[in-house]
Amino acid sequence: MIHLNHSIATIVKIGATCAVAGTAYIQPYRPMVFVGRSMEPTYRSHSIVMTEPVSPDQIQHGQVVVIDMDGGPIVKRIAFAPGDKYMQTWMDGRWVDLIFARPTRKPSLVKMHWREYTVPKGMVYVLGDNQEVSYDSKQFGCIPISRIHRRLVDQRPFNLFANFQTQPAKQG
Repeated sequence: MIHLNHSIATIVKIGATCAVAGTAYIQPYRPMVFVGRSMEPTYRSHSIVMTEPVSPDQIQHGQVVVIDMDGGPIVKRIAFAPGDKYMQTWMDGRWVDLIFARPTRKPSLVKMHWREYTVPKGMVYVLGDNQEVSYDSKQFGCIPISRIHRRLVDQRPFNLFANFQTQPAKQG
């Protein structure tokens, strides 16, 4: 009889462990740790944030999203959605995005050196908050919305190392 009770207790423990692990696996929220400076000052390296699934029809301007890229996931902010327009200029044999310029009708612009670009359907233009170091759509262009599966839940990150401060040892 003792052997049977021990087996039941083991089965209950294994079942409870599987239930907790399964619930943790299927719940939609996932933690993420930032590495790098591309989203500073909003998110510093080692900040911890929560992400949640996002469908293509939920993606909006200003959201911070996780993008599946060939080299691994990156985190950027949605700057332009499908149908949005921004200016480009011809420099060094290629079109360069002028993301902070607005379209204008001034006749002083030479048509062949400037153009208005429209973000294609099913695509978005993403930027890092730290423009000086961010690798984003300025380099790789618009990305398919289908590469975005998660967005950040909270705009207030938690810095993993913020609470670890070194204090001088007490003198005797």
